[in-house]
Amino acid sequence: MSTGTGQDQFSDASEDGQSIGPLFTQLPFNHLFFTGSPQTGKAVMANCAANLTPVTLELGGKSPAIVAPDYPLQTAAERILWVKMLNAGQICTNVDYLFVPEGQEQAFITHAQRIVAQRYPDLLSGDYTAIIDQRQYDRLQAMLQDAIDQGARVVPLCPGQAGDAGRRIMPPVALLNVHDGMQVMQREIFGPLLPIRSYRNLDEVLHYINERPNPLALYLFSHSRPLQEQVLSQTLSGGVTLNDTLLHAGQHHLPFGGVGHSGMGHYHGREGFLTFSKLRPVFQQGLLRTVSFLQPPYGGLPSKMLDIMLWRNR
Repeated sequence: MSTGTGQDQFSDASEDGQSIGPLFTQLPFNHLFFTGSPQTGKAVMANCAANLTPVTLELGGKSPAIVAPDYPLQTAAERILWVKMLNAGQICTNVDYLFVPEGQEQAFITHAQRIVAQRYPDLLSGDYTAIIDQRQYDRLQAMLQDAIDQGARVVPLCPGQAGDAGRRIMPPVALLNVHDGMQVMQREIFGPLLPIRSYRNLDEVLHYINERPNPLALYLFSHSRPLQEQVLSQTLSGGVTLNDTLLHAGQHHLPFGGVGHSGMGHYHGREGFLTFSKLRPVFQQGLLRTVSFLQPPYGGLPSKMLDIMLWRNR
């Protein structure tokens, strides 16, 4: 049984009380699959434990993107903005924050503004998605205001377009001068806000990522094989797309799932079949039962057979 959405409607057990979510996951299913926030994932897992129900959790998290100095900034911007604007950012494997080389922040934003203007000349045309409900719209507005109050610089990615609060159309913005005290750097965004951080060397980036819960996805833009191997070997995430975003989740021959705070278990392809199946081993004895030769008393034939087996394994 599967339950939940990309951004579950009860982000922790206290908000949902004893209504549908917690009660549903207390039922004795054969297997329960949940997609949502880490907070609710913990409650789901606790409920499943009471019935020893196996559980698969896809919990999202703050997935970083890294643009290396060797990679064309314009191409990176095109691919990052594709997923950040897709469904107005409401995708669990979306880019939650971005690292660019120091001094490249404004260049990235310039590319991003051009890209958004080309793809979404009118945010109200229907090509751009509304935020799913008022609660999530209010959450994103509060997250944005919290960043502003703490000194973030807000840069509109579609200057001149104001969106529509009544329809919950929220324009995309980049956030500069962000720090860890802001909600936007603490919680999964799940919306069209893009915090941008700069770095001087890759070790800074890896240290930052590794100090935080393992993300559901990680995106690296680099043509350097040694640099790719360094990031892959020194970080841990649910999945990775190199030189693009999101697409690893759409490969049916690749397993998909989180690790640690971003979830547990895999699905898609063969891994999905195994996840939702019970492997039931069956053995049928043949006409000759070889273990009969190893029954007590252990002198004679059994002892000689064990000596031969041990000798062969030397």
